[in-house]
Amino acid sequence: MTNYMDPEEDQEIIDSILNALESDEERSFSPSMTRSETNRTYSPQIMRQQQYSIKKIQSPIIGFKLDCWAIQAFSLDEDSYLDGDLILKCKDQQNSRKIQSLFEKGDDEQKEYIFFKILPGIVQLANDIFGNYVVQRILEQGNEKQRQLIFDQLAESILLLSYNTYGCRVAQKLLEISYNTDKFEQMFSILQSQIRILVVDINGNHVIQKIAELMKAQKIDWLIEGVLGQIQKLSNDSHGCRLIQQILEQSATSQLNSIYKELLALQDELCLSQYGNYIIQILLQKGPFEVVQKIQSTIIKNLEKLSCDKFGSNVVDKSVNISSFMRKEILKVFINNMNIFYRLSNNCYGNYVIQNFCKQLDHSQLLKIHPEGNQLNTQFGQHVLQTLQKLKN
Repeated sequence: MTNYMDPEEDQEIIDSILNALESDEERSFSPSMTRSETNRTYSPQIMRQQQYSIKKIQSPIIGFKLDCWAIQAFSLDEDSYLDGDLILKCKDQQNSRKIQSLFEKGDDEQKEYIFFKILPGIVQLANDIFGNYVVQRILEQGNEKQRQLIFDQLAESILLLSYNTYGCRVAQKLLEISYNTDKFEQMFSILQSQIRILVVDINGNHVIQKIAELMKAQKIDWLIEGVLGQIQKLSNDSHGCRLIQQILEQSATSQLNSIYKELLALQDELCLSQYGNYIIQILLQKGPFEVVQKIQSTIIKNLEKLSCDKFGSNVVDKSVNISSFMRKEILKVFINNMNIFYRLSNNCYGNYVIQNFCKQLDHSQLLKIHPEGNQLNTQFGQHVLQTLQKLKN
């Protein structure tokens, strides 16, 4: 049999809790803090901020709910967080985030304090996995004087930053903030001296992309010189591929003759490349007529090989989507040899090429395609057959 306390006795317990809290709340904690013009000292005595709230809890003694005071955890004065080795703290994930937040939300005096505490270690922090975020935040949120001091420390180390996994992020931020200033020209001159190495470096490539993004069509010759002779290597890398795309999109045709020549020599390989196929697609869309014509000729010649390839099929689709000439030429291929049509239709990649091709044709062109149903009896072939039937009806 369960024993229950009398409600009056339970009320006495509640009263004693409330009295204890009230007496505790009356105590005061006065922080002792002094500031000088250049630094701060902090007293180990810190104000305890207690907050209370009403919360419904289940009494372990009696079978009904009570209104009782619950104590929330108090928070320390945030200024105390800035004590100690701030450079070391910036290298810790949680501390890095906290210091970024304090710098962003703090007053001018607090920002100045944080800045001068970490300035002696700014180079090592710029190359640190977590410290680089603090440096970027100060570049974004700091005043002109603070930025200038960071530039003075980091500008000469721009190459060191550019080759580092984390430093390259700071390098990009430096270039972005200093664009159209003498500092940008200073850093650009240093980077330009190693352009051919930077463009093929996994980290340096990001820095060069940032410069290309900022400068757009201005002085693009420096970038073209950096990639010539290295296009094959760059085309097989996601970042290198993007760099070539930027050159093709931002440069005048007259500047690109050497690039076009090198790309056309590699077009068979690029069409089947995971990243290179995107370069070929850009050439099909934006290249000069002579370049487009040569690529189209290659696609017709290798239609089946490209259409049945995961990446090559993207190139064929692009050519069909943007060129009525290609639609007519591919239609001629199928009319003259329906076996090619069947092989593509029954292929895991080729069937999508056929379906897309059919959707781009006008009705009179569609009527020229008469596939035999028994030649499309695979899973992929049935998709093609259904698409054709819908389009013709």
